[in-house]
Amino acid sequence: MDAPCPISKFDSANGIFPECIVWTWIAGCTQCTAGIVGHMGITNSRGEVWELIGVGAEQNHGRLAFGPIVRYIPLSPKLIGRGTCDEGIQRAIEKYRQQSCSPTNNCHCFVACCLSEMRYLYFPFWGCIWPLLAVMMWICGLFPCRWQSPACLLSTAVATAAVVAIIVLLR
Repeated sequence: MDAPCPISKFDSANGIFPECIVWTWIAGCTQCTAGIVGHMGITNSRGEVWELIGVGAEQNHGRLAFGPIVRYIPLSPKLIGRGTCDEGIQRAIEKYRQQSCSPTNNCHCFVACCLSEMRYLYFPFWGCIWPLLAVMMWICGLFPCRWQSPACLLSTAVATAAVVAIIVLLR
């Protein structure tokens, strides 16, 4: 039996992580980049996932388009400089209504727009540093209390170890 998550507003068994940046792996890409490359979204106060896939922001529940929520970073309401998390996400959804996904306008850009709209950390220029969101997730991202995909964990860990070993051996 799974132990309940210690933070009561989270329900890792159902993929509910309110007011968080959420991340999942992309098969092949994540393993070949030592766990850096993946797909990102953001959740509102009800735990509904919003992400950029195709044209415009799309809503998902308990998961991202590429799979279960594998990592998350909680957003502190105390660090929101304008409105609420929900209001910031809603403003970003409006901005992205007709925008399509591309290498330079991707899921990380959408999350950065949400953070900019809510002035998270009182910083309005998240769009300028969107590539750092992947690094931030890699360093600060928490794992759910219940691991939803052991194959994802194992393959990412093995691939990451292989990439690190190759780098060490080539030195």
